[in-house]
Amino acid sequence: MAEQPAQKPPRDRWDKAAIVLQPLGGLLTAVAVAVLGFWTSNYLRAREQREAALRERMQTSDTNARLYSELISKREESDSALRKDMFTSIINSFLREGPATLEQKMLNLELLVYNFHESLNLKPLFLHIERGVGRDPRAAEYQSRLHKVAEEVIQKQMLVIEDGGETFDATIDTKALAFPSAEGSRPSVAKDFAVEGIQRNLKLEVSAADPARQEVQLRATVRTAEAARVDTNATEFWVGPFDFPMIDNTRLSNDERAAVVLNQANPEVADITLVYFPGSYASLKERVSYDEVMDKLRILSGGSK
Repeated sequence: MAEQPAQKPPRDRWDKAAIVLQPLGGLLTAVAVAVLGFWTSNYLRAREQREAALRERMQTSDTNARLYSELISKREESDSALRKDMFTSIINSFLREGPATLEQKMLNLELLVYNFHESLNLKPLFLHIERGVGRDPRAAEYQSRLHKVAEEVIQKQMLVIEDGGETFDATIDTKALAFPSAEGSRPSVAKDFAVEGIQRNLKLEVSAADPARQEVQLRATVRTAEAARVDTNATEFWVGPFDFPMIDNTRLSNDERAAVVLNQANPEVADITLVYFPGSYASLKERVSYDEVMDKLRILSGGSK
């Protein structure tokens, strides 16, 4: 007898679902690949746009910074050239031969003082004009004008110095050569200062006085406590109305300075201010030595001297 073919088992619902979902899965896969490719393409395009925008902003910023730097540089060059021409013209007016009126000298002095007081020691010029004032009919007027200019310059310099330093006011009895106080006259005054972590004691003594020139002679003793030792330095100097603290000062260790300013003087009393400040606030003409620069760098980096 011939064999009958085997009958296929009937398909259940899972078989029917597989038949339907198999082509649908391929379609979903194709759609997912297309969506992923589109999203990736958009992401890369957006990133390129962001990078291009960032590069453009950086280029614009660099261009602006370069332009700003060039403008500042040109302005500084113009200012320096103007100051140079002004300085040369004023100095030549003092050095050239021929008479000049006292009014012209006063005007030139004021121009020099107000524009170059941080870089020039103008005390000799003040004294030179003061000597000429005494023979002029308007001596009192010019003398007052001369002292007013000096006071304004001292005030300007003190405002700058006090930002980084410390001050101490005292009064001197120019007849007794002592410092009067509520407890009585003292032969000296002393003050402890601390600037940039350095402890110093500054002591002042009066050696002499010249009421006619409104000057006093002082002896300053500086004691510095540093690195488990105490260093003592002493100096003697005259201070008058034309001594400016940025210029007329005593150089201390670690590029620090001490100066005395004469605020007011009469035949009996002189008011002074003792100021202690970093060398960075001193005159532009003061040059810091290489050793002081290296010491400053070691201090800033936390190293020992």
